[in-house]
Amino acid sequence: MKLVFLYGPPGTGKLTVARELARLTGFRLFHNHLTVDLAASLFAHGSPEYMNYVRHLRCEAFERAAAAGVSLIFTFWYSSVSGPSVERYRSVVESHGGEVLYVRLHCRPEVLEARVASPSRQGWKIASVPQLRDALAQSPGSFGTIPGTTLHIDTSDLEPDAAARQIAAHFGLG
Repeated sequence: MKLVFLYGPPGTGKLTVARELARLTGFRLFHNHLTVDLAASLFAHGSPEYMNYVRHLRCEAFERAAAAGVSLIFTFWYSSVSGPSVERYRSVVESHGGEVLYVRLHCRPEVLEARVASPSRQGWKIASVPQLRDALAQSPGSFGTIPGTTLHIDTSDLEPDAAARQIAAHFGLG
């Protein structure tokens, strides 16, 4: 089982690239909002109950997929406070013989702001430049790198299918 862990700030193209990568590889797409939206329906966003439930859902999903040999693509917004959760996810996958493949997506600030304000992002939590700036200010290390990351992709001028092909080629997937 392989877990492709796509991470980066909002607007870097994680979900779009993940969809293309899923199409190329046949891996299942397990995006961030599947867990955060479920948790937000039960608990106040950011509350201890919310955070614990999100981590529980992700660990459970990763454990079941790894035990069944189902490869996944996961999208995630990493910040400096995410380290313990990321390590826990890795541990769960590896305990079942799986492998985590970290891919950091990033883009130029002006591209990030233009993407966040685009109509395609309406309906997501962060869909305006002021929301993005506020979220980044509240999330230290949003542009950081997870230890063990071997692939960094600047999506500023790269089409999603090209980014997906780059990921597949780098890790020998599909």
